[in-house]
Amino acid sequence: MASGWTGAAIVSALAMAIAPAWAQIESAPVVTDRTRATLVADGTAAPGAALPIVLHLQLKPGWHTYWRNPGDSGEPASVVLHVRGTDIKGPDVWPVPERIDAAGIISYGHHGDVVLITTIPAAAVIAGSDLQIDAEATWLVCEKVCVPETGRFALRVPVAAGAAPAGAHSLQKRVPPLPSITSASFARTAQSLTLHVPVASLGAADGRVSGVYFFPERGDLVDHSAPQVLQPTDNDVALAMPVTQLPAASVTIMRGVLAITRQRSDGTQHTEAFQLAAQPAAP
Repeated sequence: MASGWTGAAIVSALAMAIAPAWAQIESAPVVTDRTRATLVADGTAAPGAALPIVLHLQLKPGWHTYWRNPGDSGEPASVVLHVRGTDIKGPDVWPVPERIDAAGIISYGHHGDVVLITTIPAAAVIAGSDLQIDAEATWLVCEKVCVPETGRFALRVPVAAGAAPAGAHSLQKRVPPLPSITSASFARTAQSLTLHVPVASLGAADGRVSGVYFFPERGDLVDHSAPQVLQPTDNDVALAMPVTQLPAASVTIMRGVLAITRQRSDGTQHTEAFQLAAQPAAP
């Protein structure tokens, strides 16, 4: 948890909204000196289909909040949806994080417009009955100091067959599914963990790989403040990272987001992200 909190901004907003099938449904906002927060659904829900619900955080310039693994400091957002007597915890879908360096303390987080998705399972979306969603959320925002914030929200979402798909301006489309890499492996010693990613799994994008950064989902695998060293070969991209003191036997699979930067032939750079699941390398 980051230090230097100056207080808590605990604000509640209870609202219900019903809109046409093609329009987003948005709760009343929770507004603080740093954040405007709303709970959003993409219009009418289709019966028997999972329903993504967005916690939309609009942060003032200079402020950031945290990813699912916050790194060396911070705390991730938490969402609880109350739907038909069941508590659904999230978020389960996060944007690609940024690496935030505060005087050598490395954290992973988000600035600006932040979209965090919690998915209501298909079994809870029943035809002929509106979906009442009550929610509580907590998130931590930081600039020079950190402030924990809390909001209460409510939505009523109609459920009807033939519901329109999410529109082009849907908030959930700001967090598209990442391409997956499942052919990666990792090797661990007492001092370092090296991730090996086959070049073929990175696609045929233009340009040579000039930078790689791995955001692990677990916070206890690598030393976040230490440099990640790129060691490319003809067949794979290797990334060496100093480890924490976690025993090697406890790491059976390594998940996270891999950010690849390429130097294009025209001199420009492009960064793309992949969802990665790496298995232990064969002995």
